[in-house]
Amino acid sequence: MPHPGLLSLALAAALVLPAIEARASSFSDLLAQADALRTREPARAAELLSRLERRKHEATKAEIQYLRLLRNYRRALRGEYQEAIADAGRLADDAIDPKIGYRAALLVTTVSALNREYLVGLRYLNRASLLADRLQDRSLKHTGDNVAGTLYNEFGHYPMALARAERVLADDPDGRNRCIARQVRVRALHGLGRALDKSRDVDDAIADCASQGEIILVNAIRCTWAEHEAAKGRRREAIALLESHLPEAEATGYTRLTGEMRRLLAQYYLDIGDLAHAEAHARAILRAKGQDGTSQASVVANRVLYEIALSRRDLSAALAYYRRYADADRARLDDVKAREYAFQLGQQEIREKNQSIALLQQQNQLLRLQQEVARKSQWNTRLAIALLVLLTLSAVLWGYRGRRTQRSLRKLAETDGLTGLSNRRHFRACSEAALAQGRQRGRPVSVLLFDLDHFKQINDQCGHASGDWVLREVARVGRLHCRQADVYGRIGGEEFAMTLIDCDLEAALRVAEGCRQSIAAIDARAVACGQPVSASVGVASTQVSGYDYETLMAHADAAMYRAKVGGRNRVTAYAPLPGCDEDDGGRRHARSAAADDACG
Repeated sequence: MPHPGLLSLALAAALVLPAIEARASSFSDLLAQADALRTREPARAAELLSRLERRKHEATKAEIQYLRLLRNYRRALRGEYQEAIADAGRLADDAIDPKIGYRAALLVTTVSALNREYLVGLRYLNRASLLADRLQDRSLKHTGDNVAGTLYNEFGHYPMALARAERVLADDPDGRNRCIARQVRVRALHGLGRALDKSRDVDDAIADCASQGEIILVNAIRCTWAEHEAAKGRRREAIALLESHLPEAEATGYTRLTGEMRRLLAQYYLDIGDLAHAEAHARAILRAKGQDGTSQASVVANRVLYEIALSRRDLSAALAYYRRYADADRARLDDVKAREYAFQLGQQEIREKNQSIALLQQQNQLLRLQQEVARKSQWNTRLAIALLVLLTLSAVLWGYRGRRTQRSLRKLAETDGLTGLSNRRHFRACSEAALAQGRQRGRPVSVLLFDLDHFKQINDQCGHASGDWVLREVARVGRLHCRQADVYGRIGGEEFAMTLIDCDLEAALRVAEGCRQSIAAIDARAVACGQPVSASVGVASTQVSGYDYETLMAHADAAMYRAKVGGRNRVTAYAPLPGCDEDDGGRRHARSAAADDACG
């Protein structure tokens, strides 16, 4: 899985140029010094930038643009992403020096990724690739490859990331670019599931980065090695590695790095049953200033606290943490989907641009042929017409392929790649349309929300391949209980939902019970897993909850939670008790019902 928490760290390091010794006080020398110090000694770099701002009247136009670039780096470090993207984008277009334009394009790529504007980032990465042909500076080209490799790791396209890293390493890079490329390579190899050689791949990379003073990247490599160790069942060794270097990471002041290390520690302590340490690290993540509430670290922290509270039978706290975990996890999944959609769309834009260039070249060739035809015989005229028809057919074919690709991308944006069901966003849109139609016709609509019980044990004990098989089986057996008009989607990791059209509560309960029984009948021994499969199902109907989507889903979620608290592997219908507040009473008061017929 990509490292969203480490994206900004690796990209920030990838844009650092080699240090320059202070040797003079001319404007250009001060610019170079500020550039070299901006991540190593940010306070001193800020003081140099202030001096340069006061001396702008001495600068040439190219030096003013260099100063703008450094000012935008500082904006990015302060979190002023929109301002940095806007000005650096203009600078990429207007720069006199190709190096400044190239670096500005890379900066837009970096900051756009941090700001979740993935398509913008990919477009400027492509622009930087075009500018690279005008550069003679190998070190700067290596920097661009490292930025691209880090982005590809973030998007989960590990072969592309590995290719960029190995291209840098094969070209005799300077020390800092070599360190970054080795970190990108370690992350890509782990993402591809390849074995890591501790001495050659990890220890040598750590020693190399430590010699360059890149403590952030040193600890990023350690995080990857800890994940590798834990995946091999050596969680205690992974914990020892992370705990021993956590103070060093905290000393850097980078919240994202410490959040990533604490995320792994919280998870591994929970896995070995050390709830006190797991809770301490999870709470430290949520207390940290600047921690993104939808980051993977926040998702894991809330899930760990939920499971700890549930084990202590503190149902009130468990409910609160479960809601935060579910909201953060859904937002993170949406962000992953947006990254993949942006990547596919960016690749499509590149292909269409190349096709347009090829088409223009063919059109120019055709014009030349037509001029030649004017001086030749009628036979040549017919040949030109034939070429024109061929060109037109080619353009039609490219247009057809483009539309087909757009349809494929739209399907990718609407469906869950593993199960083929509607994703959360598409499920909501279809359900809201069904509710609006049901309200207009005065017909009932019901929602089933079910979550697989103890699914984490299947992943941990049998492997993620077995977990993926179980999710696909749940999708398959669930379809058997849906009609063509109903909506069925996967809206979370192991959470599924159905919207049943023209189904009242009693009919929906029969469907829910059928789904529960079908899921319980799944035999995971087909994939060498002895863990049982079951689900807790919550049912809500417009007869009780009305036609508002959010209310209906909240009531189904409340009923599902009650099913889990009541012992799991059961169906519970939402029904508030008389005199109980609608919003919180619904979750605290639900009733159980089950039957054996299908909705009909």
